[in-house]
Amino acid sequence: MTKLIMLIAFCVLMLAGSASTVAAQETYSFSDEGGFASVADVIRPRGEMPEAGEIEFELEAESETENERIETERHDFTQSTTVVGRGVTQVEFGYTFFQSSGETEVEDSHATPELLIRYGLTEKVELRLRYNEVWQFGEEDRAGSEDIHLALKIRTTDQSRWRPESALEIRSTAPTGGQDWSTDEVEFGLDYIYGWKISPRVEIYGSSGFSTNALGEFAFRPTAPADEEFMLYTQSFAIGTELTERCTAYTEFFGLFTDGFENEEENPVFFNVGLDYYLSDNVVLDVRAGTGLNADAEDLFFGMGGAFRF
Repeated sequence: MTKLIMLIAFCVLMLAGSASTVAAQETYSFSDEGGFASVADVIRPRGEMPEAGEIEFELEAESETENERIETERHDFTQSTTVVGRGVTQVEFGYTFFQSSGETEVEDSHATPELLIRYGLTEKVELRLRYNEVWQFGEEDRAGSEDIHLALKIRTTDQSRWRPESALEIRSTAPTGGQDWSTDEVEFGLDYIYGWKISPRVEIYGSSGFSTNALGEFAFRPTAPADEEFMLYTQSFAIGTELTERCTAYTEFFGLFTDGFENEEENPVFFNVGLDYYLSDNVVLDVRAGTGLNADAEDLFFGMGGAFRF
């Protein structure tokens, strides 16, 4: 309980700092229809002179596009609604420590390199490959690689009034992992990600998904994984804030709910916070910490990592 109170206090401090920063920002102008004006709105035939205000907005929007910074899937549970863009390669990596205390022992788990490689096939579709190794120490020591994850992520909608910015990820696995973690089958899953930017520096977002056999995630490894069949459903909600030009933060709740898992369901629910620090528009470092909110969840976890694109 003490850990949770400390995390919530940290969250409140971050959001308070963000709110004061937002209050100091200049107001944004809206079009007559209530949405942001776009570059296309101010394009005119040759020879017709735009007004001065329109020239200023067009140049500003073009600059923002050129300076758009990297956005990663790590380190929060909720993924981003963006894709990397046509011909762009992005590499994400990290390390996470998990600790769970039972009645008689403490179980520690270590996951790395948490490697995710993303490549943009088009401006709205990317191909993804994920690889991870896990070491677990407790009642039974286990180690080895998880099954490789393959996925397509598709940008589906842009934000317009109440319609969210959204993306759909279609996931599958290849049974390439070590005997301690592999399901020995091809698994399948979907994840729908959505978000609303409610001010220049604050965004709310979430995700809803499901997968067969939890896509082989080590936290849901049955006693006999090759013989077990169950479903995992996920739901998350997060708030992201921009603290400074180089630093952003988030707070998040997420839950994982099983159906048919070893004749007794496991439904862990978590709270976590994290920070991103941008070394440049193409390089970012991150750190996160979280705690379980019910008996099925790990007591705590801590992670760090980063990403770069080219």
